[in-house]
Amino acid sequence: MKKFAPYFLLFCITLHAQVGKGITAPLPAFNLIEKAVSNNALVENPGTDATNLKTTAFHGAAFKNPTPKVDLRGVFLPSVSNLSWPTNRHASPAAQQAELLAILNDIKANGYNTVFLQVRPESDALYASTIDPWSYWLTGTQGTAPTPFWDPLEFAVKEAHARGLDLHAWLNPYRVKQTPTMDLAPNNVANLHPTWTFQARLNAKDKALSLKMLNPGLPEVRNYIVRVVQDIANRYDVDGIHFDDYFYPYSGMEVTPQDAKTYLENNPTKIATIEDWRRNNVNLMIGMVYDAIQTVNISQNKNIVFGVSPFGIWKSGTPTGISGTSSFSALYCDPIAWLHSNKVDYLAPQLYWKITKAQDYMALSKWWNDQAKLYGKQLYVSQGYYRMDYTNPWETTEIQNQINHNRLAHMDATFGQIAYSYTTIKKNSKGLNQVLNNKQHKYKSFAPPILGPTKDSIGPIMPANIRLEASKILWDTPEAALDGDLPVKYVVYAFDNAEEAISKKNDGSKILDIVAGNELTLTKTQWSTKVFVVSSLDKNNNEAGDFTKTHSIRALKSKHCELAINPTNEADAVN
Repeated sequence: MKKFAPYFLLFCITLHAQVGKGITAPLPAFNLIEKAVSNNALVENPGTDATNLKTTAFHGAAFKNPTPKVDLRGVFLPSVSNLSWPTNRHASPAAQQAELLAILNDIKANGYNTVFLQVRPESDALYASTIDPWSYWLTGTQGTAPTPFWDPLEFAVKEAHARGLDLHAWLNPYRVKQTPTMDLAPNNVANLHPTWTFQARLNAKDKALSLKMLNPGLPEVRNYIVRVVQDIANRYDVDGIHFDDYFYPYSGMEVTPQDAKTYLENNPTKIATIEDWRRNNVNLMIGMVYDAIQTVNISQNKNIVFGVSPFGIWKSGTPTGISGTSSFSALYCDPIAWLHSNKVDYLAPQLYWKITKAQDYMALSKWWNDQAKLYGKQLYVSQGYYRMDYTNPWETTEIQNQINHNRLAHMDATFGQIAYSYTTIKKNSKGLNQVLNNKQHKYKSFAPPILGPTKDSIGPIMPANIRLEASKILWDTPEAALDGDLPVKYVVYAFDNAEEAISKKNDGSKILDIVAGNELTLTKTQWSTKVFVVSSLDKNNNEAGDFTKTHSIRALKSKHCELAINPTNEADAVN
């Protein structure tokens, strides 16, 4: 009896699809609403004629459904106070590494795709830095390196990417010290430059001015923060740089402001009020950080994105019916100015409130969505998972309903959410993990690409030589794209038939997995009943896949039968 060597069709590149929101250049101050409407359109740019490529960028509405495939599902992993990782600053590097690997596995298993790892909580570093000292929260003594030596950020990036997860480095730009028992290292910025700092209250009850922070009004401070960000962006393969909500102190400035002298001496444009001057200080820092990241992206062919999680209320009274602490007036930061000046890639406002209560989640998230849409940016809502273990604890349905709301069609600039924090996921509070895995996280997703003049707009090449062998689907790494990039991960889809591969290509329920390797093991049922598509994702999550060419064991068997009846090449036959 003759056996025929496997015969697989090589498919040509017919479609090169980049999925995401049509992002435009920064909009001028006039006629914003009229111009923003054009963002809804499908934007198409012809690709390279030689390979018949076509690049398309879709507005978010094309991907808004109950099972989205383009959906950032992030997790905040705070290191300050050893909240989520490392939970023991005195543990050995091996133990801390094992804990981090377990966390990454848990995050992956529970349907999340992006990690926001806090690497600079108090002007220190959970990475090898020549600028800031080693973190107290890593080794128990600020300035003391881990023994044996290791670099947590390098390790985290490598291991996250190996699991198909994105990783953003989360920094607090201004905070120096909030832990009374912690001694600052000799090379901490506050010891090297004591005049760059001031003391503030941690909260309304703090009478001792226990918070030490950098003075945002000093040009030297802004330059220093930029150097820190440049260092990380240059040396680590992070997917993003992320700032949290701590700018000027939540407790407010003193009656005699700590920065009164700074205002007088560092106000070259003669800004009329100290409040507007403070907001401008933060705006300048945000703009400088954004520009520095873009320079790194261009010079090193990277795609590092930059975003901020501001406090959830911009101004008290906005939107109507919302009142409370104001990011604009209390913390002196203006996220809308950052959107308007095109100095962030996304916002992730902290909406740690319930639906229909005084600070209504639905009203606030819709308002932030509309601001992001107006300026052609993306929104990821920071959600208060921690409230499930807080005073008057939430039920799991609150988290579910918030995610469902984010996926509604009118939330057309919202592409996901970020959980604060991993601790709730680790505890599996009230069975939250099972609840989400049975519904909102039942199917895999990947974070959306972020478009812009310094972002990667050249998609990858599709996987090569897709084939089915021994209950696995396999593929080869394709050639580099025009920008020199190879895929960083792959999306494996399973459809009922070839027609469904076209009609439901944007349905996340059809994704089997997203992997960094070149194979995926299939179940017996999948192997025998489904047809498959494999697509490539690059460093910006641009996707390339041919949904008109499916692969299945049925097609393979049919081809084998055809070859057995009418062999076309003796070389195909072996004894």
